[in-house]
Amino acid sequence: MQIHGTMLSALWLLLLHVSPLGSMKFNLFNRKFAPPPQEGAVRLVGSQTQSEGRVEMYHNGEWGTVCDDGWDLADAQVVCRQLHFQGAVSSAAGGTFGEGSGNIWLDDTKCTGTESSLSSCSFKGWGITDCSHKEDAGVICVAHPNMTIYDANYSLDHSLELSEELGQLFDSQEGCDFLIRAHTYTGNRQNNGLLEMVSTTVCSHRMILRQFPGFNASTEVEEISINLTQLHCQPHLTSFIRYVYTRKLDVNKNNAECFHQMASHFGAKKLMEETGRLFTRLLPVDATFYTQVSFYEYSVETGDRVLQENCLQYMAWNYQNLSTSPTWSSVSVKLLEDLLSRSDLVVPGETFVLQSLENWISQMSHLSNQSTSKECQASLLGRIRFPMIPAVELFELQSTSALYTAHRDLFRDKMLKGFQANVLPFSILKNSSSFQEDDQDYQPRIYTGQPWSLALNSSEVKDKSSPIPIRLDGYMRRNRYGYMEYVTAKPYTEKCISKLFSTPVHNSAAFTDKKVQWEVNVFNKESECSSGGVRCYSLPATRMQGTPSQSQSNVRFSNQLLLSCQGRFICHIIDFKDDFAYVPVGDSKNLTYPCPDDNYIYHFVVRPEYI
Repeated sequence: MQIHGTMLSALWLLLLHVSPLGSMKFNLFNRKFAPPPQEGAVRLVGSQTQSEGRVEMYHNGEWGTVCDDGWDLADAQVVCRQLHFQGAVSSAAGGTFGEGSGNIWLDDTKCTGTESSLSSCSFKGWGITDCSHKEDAGVICVAHPNMTIYDANYSLDHSLELSEELGQLFDSQEGCDFLIRAHTYTGNRQNNGLLEMVSTTVCSHRMILRQFPGFNASTEVEEISINLTQLHCQPHLTSFIRYVYTRKLDVNKNNAECFHQMASHFGAKKLMEETGRLFTRLLPVDATFYTQVSFYEYSVETGDRVLQENCLQYMAWNYQNLSTSPTWSSVSVKLLEDLLSRSDLVVPGETFVLQSLENWISQMSHLSNQSTSKECQASLLGRIRFPMIPAVELFELQSTSALYTAHRDLFRDKMLKGFQANVLPFSILKNSSSFQEDDQDYQPRIYTGQPWSLALNSSEVKDKSSPIPIRLDGYMRRNRYGYMEYVTAKPYTEKCISKLFSTPVHNSAAFTDKKVQWEVNVFNKESECSSGGVRCYSLPATRMQGTPSQSQSNVRFSNQLLLSCQGRFICHIIDFKDDFAYVPVGDSKNLTYPCPDDNYIYHFVVRPEYI
């Protein structure tokens, strides 16, 4: 068959884009290649404007991002001056300019604002971080006033036309030279006793499919056959192959898993990641947690780390519901190991984590061929953070824990470590020969039990800021000259929601008598912010302040605001920065997991940790 001229042109452009052209190298206008960046160099990414973007730093031969923990205007000033801008307009929190990839080089950055480079500022250490790329920091710099039109970059994007022409080529099937046959068993048996099978055949172009090695579209092969495990995925095969041509696809909850499986099988990584992100919006739907556990196992099987992390995060945030769900006994050892290793586990306390593990082991022992070995139990117990268990509860473990007798020596070692953490100053523990810097046992999870959290439901935080009249009406009074005069009423003032609670400085028994008084505020209106003498960058805004603000020099507070959607699941967690946390509203895309109608319960959580 003869292919249309426009289609041939489109294919030729595609060949120029994807073909390596042997070992030939082109150097247009005989220009030299740009030298590699220097160690500690910075750049701005993720914006069409040169003076703003996500901050990336070059270290050890690779570009990486910067976590927004502690990120402020002083840090932004250093970055902007390093890039030869006059200064910074503002710092930008994580997600403002999209998520980066690869290493997160800097965390807890603390610049004075006078440093010559970002690498000269104080930070944890290269690559030492507990952040994800959702927290990639950015800056907005002061643009050069003398920037001319010659400094601008212009993007010419005609890819839409190419995409449409390639779609037309696929629809016409002109010149197609490679067959894809998909087979699926229906589950029914035929008269001869064999399982019934249905098939779909799609004709495509070898040249285009060669972008993805999974098609094996070499010149020696004329067709391939694949088995689709799900019958409902067959009708979507044609749409998936068309995506290979056009990079366009309509994805919804009914076909997301099908496209994810096909993308995984054929190596379409970008599509696999995007459908994986769509899965995260489906995670809250199933209260039994069967879907979440299945998605996790599927992500491990396919190697989709994005989906795997999203599943783990949701189950960690909602661990209390998961551990009491009917799916708890179906949780694999690997999934449980992954969950118990996380610091974002939302639980009433560390004793609850131990009890949930005991329940899991007990349930597994009652299932045929599912009992866990003593070595496996010991490995899981090793992930319990005994120093985070209060001293009284530690003392009671030998009589209350169902695993104590079977693991007496392990419990004694762990309980000793817990008692030491409760009575000894951290400076002594840190100087011990057995102390390890990366020991997570001394790192808190997100504990929501008393006294570490305060919950406010939606009825308490919405529409409760009633005006407090200072004077209801105008009134007459005698002035200093003896004449009567009319005084107008003073304006109303509006007061934000305010609650108080107290916690020890740290969960260690050594701090039992040292308290911090916390005041939490919820600002729903700009007038409430003004009356409180604060500046709110968005609404609703929450504030959490402790008194005294500096109780111990070796303890810091990494406090967080948890949003519980309708009291059913944790849908979003926000770090308090400079005592403030801002609640996303109006667009569920700003939430980690969607919540209809912004109907939240606010959980203010105190998280003390040793420095």
